[in-house]
Amino acid sequence: MAPSPPDLAAPDFGPLHLDPDDWRRLRDALRYQGRDLHHRSYAVDARRRELLWEEMDRCLALADRIERHLDALDGADAG
Repeated sequence: MAPSPPDLAAPDFGPLHLDPDDWRRLRDALRYQGRDLHHRSYAVDARRRELLWEEMDRCLALADRIERHLDALDGADAG
């Protein structure tokens, strides 16, 4: 099996091994957290809003990495 490019690789959590259902739960939780941060950002000042949006972007970026990892796993299973 060829190594995965960094953007398709599973995030490195050290010895933590997760099955695809756990990855999906993490992806969904990160997306939910991103939406919650966005929603909460409207009730704070501009400086805090910037910080919340940065954190939202990080959550969504990690959720996207997990999504690509799951797609790669599905592709490997189909192939």
